[in-house]
Amino acid sequence: MNRKRDLWKWAAIGLAGVWALAALGAASPAQGEAFHRDWGGGPGLALAGILHGLDLTADQRHQIAAILRTHKNELMQARRAFSGAARTLMEGVTDQTAKPEALQAKVDALADAGKQMGHIWLTVRGEAIAVLSPEQKQKLAERQQRFLKRMEARSSERSQEQEQGMDRLIEGLSK
Repeated sequence: MNRKRDLWKWAAIGLAGVWALAALGAASPAQGEAFHRDWGGGPGLALAGILHGLDLTADQRHQIAAILRTHKNELMQARRAFSGAARTLMEGVTDQTAKPEALQAKVDALADAGKQMGHIWLTVRGEAIAVLSPEQKQKLAERQQRFLKRMEARSSERSQEQEQGMDRLIEGLSK
């Protein structure tokens, strides 16, 4: 087993979940709902979260719309591939007769789909950020730092809760 390769795969899978969290973390819950409704979730939602509150000019909005228009098909195709791979993995996990090798292949497919979606997302993100003014980039950097601090705190809390939950499960099974 290649531990480094496996870590990268799980990082790619986690990236997809982080996008939505990042977008919602940059906005209030009500704003997050509006973004989801207007942008359809996924990469669009994450981009909306990044751009929210930056007071984009009409020209910037048009440029970013053109970027999204250019990448829309590949973004949607990657999103469908990721969703399909996730569904296939979940179906495999619920199959009690599934062989570990078959499940590993499904994990690999999900990781590959996440990696592809991440690559496209990073391209779109980079092109969109290039449209911003220096002041907007600074404001975005400040918001991202606040978000990272919140994310780190939440991650630490979740990690502790998960460890406690595992301890309770072990304790319950040991009785």
